[in-house]
Amino acid sequence: MDSSASDRPDSATSGLATSDGDLPLSLPRLDAAAGEQSRMREVLDRSESGAPAAGEALRDLFSTDEIFHRLVIAADEEFSRSTRLLFLSGLAAGLSISLSFLGMTALTALWPGEAARLVGCLLYPLGFLFVVMGRYQLFTENTLTPVTLVLTRIASIPRLLRIWGVVLGANVLGAALCAYVLATTGVFSPEMATVAHDFGLHFLKMSWADLFWKGVFAGWLVAGMVWLNYAARDMTSRFLITFTLIYTVAAAELAHCIVGSAEVLYVVFQGDATVSAFALDFLVPAVLGNTVGGVGLVAILNFSQTRDHRFPHRDCGQLELTWTEWLFGHSAGRPESEGDEENNQPLDPPVHPDDHAYGPPDAPVTVVQYGDYECPTSRQIYRSVKRSIMDLTDRSDVTKPPVRYVFRHLPLRQRHPHAVHAGVAAEAAAKQGAFWDMHEQLFAHQDHLEDEALHTYAAAIGLDLDRFDADLQGDALHERVMADRSAAVKSGVRRTSNLFINGERYQGALTPNAIARALRRQAAAEAPLPDDDEFYDEPEPTTDRA
Repeated sequence: MDSSASDRPDSATSGLATSDGDLPLSLPRLDAAAGEQSRMREVLDRSESGAPAAGEALRDLFSTDEIFHRLVIAADEEFSRSTRLLFLSGLAAGLSISLSFLGMTALTALWPGEAARLVGCLLYPLGFLFVVMGRYQLFTENTLTPVTLVLTRIASIPRLLRIWGVVLGANVLGAALCAYVLATTGVFSPEMATVAHDFGLHFLKMSWADLFWKGVFAGWLVAGMVWLNYAARDMTSRFLITFTLIYTVAAAELAHCIVGSAEVLYVVFQGDATVSAFALDFLVPAVLGNTVGGVGLVAILNFSQTRDHRFPHRDCGQLELTWTEWLFGHSAGRPESEGDEENNQPLDPPVHPDDHAYGPPDAPVTVVQYGDYECPTSRQIYRSVKRSIMDLTDRSDVTKPPVRYVFRHLPLRQRHPHAVHAGVAAEAAAKQGAFWDMHEQLFAHQDHLEDEALHTYAAAIGLDLDRFDADLQGDALHERVMADRSAAVKSGVRRTSNLFINGERYQGALTPNAIARALRRQAAAEAPLPDDDEFYDEPEPTTDRA
């Protein structure tokens, strides 16, 4: 195994030590202090989820990339929610956002004179403050946050539409419940009821085109509010941002599809309009306008400003969808349902004779890794598994390894441009009985996987180069690599930090000691090994889980 950098002497430091005996003591202390300060800065500047908590250039000012990164983390959370949680949060948002209708109606009715509406608009942000501070799911906010994962091809369009459908339906239901109560009870005074009725009729009298364009600007302002709130670092700033932008929506009489639903449904429940008029003459054009404003004018334009279109501190092994998966699949970079259901999916398909396996076929434990030859995370996991198998074999009395290791391909083409071709090179070497030799070469030199380098590795392990070239250019091996990738998605794998042990997803730390203990527990029934305390007594190293 490779030695760590800390095990190698620093020649520059050694040279200084010969001329000044104090330097070997003072330099490590200075380095340790600097390292501690750097670690402390990282803790303060980054949240537990990995999102930046402070700007890199200026601590109180985020760059466009950093704002986008914070949005992506929020989108991850939304995609990880179950349908039930999304619906309940959306229902709470629909009920809460109706308070905007209630507050504006009450203040407008109570304020005399021509300025009554502008004054009443001061309470229009009330429901939005509930939603923003309470982190509820509101459709016009969802035109921005989940779209970030779709734009980065980590989540599919059908998956986005599922979230939109659940949230929009729950929002409208919540607004309808509140409108029904207001229309059929004595909550409103007669003066307030008249004002509320006028608000609803005002939208029903508008043309489709007017409602659509009013919806576009409303969607623009609300999605812009979301973007700016992720750029803010304190609640006071978020309050002022929300109040200012949402007051503008009301003062300009723009069409917000959920608040407007409460207003129009109030008229419906009073018997002065039909449900079809609400749906066709208001809801459809308002939703379309809000979506265009939120996605087209904010999400895409702000996305186009980002330098990398990605999130810099995220594991490089994050799966990006193919165009087919992006357009027609139901995949996302996070679990599809509540909890860790995705991570608990079994290996599909099971290990079969065509797999590349190292170790005895009758081994009691089989480990499967989906990996990318250009990904440092894949290389680290492979080396951890390799070390744990070697130690497990050396420290036991068995005559052959009690573990079989299987490697399958998971090339991340958008992130690692040479990953697919490297996988094909490994398959070409396999046709000459040298898969594992090429496997080692590719991981050892993963920073150099160009075609010329692949030929160098093929020559180094003694392959027939003409045959290797012919196989490398063919389609059959490329299809084999992509078939492995499809199997990974089918098995619920969304990133290269993955392992399966006897067909089940491994959930522990991806370190040699942790993996070895998991393998030992699996093999214990077949081949008893030393106790855990005797087997490993060194401290567990700390590594980052992707």
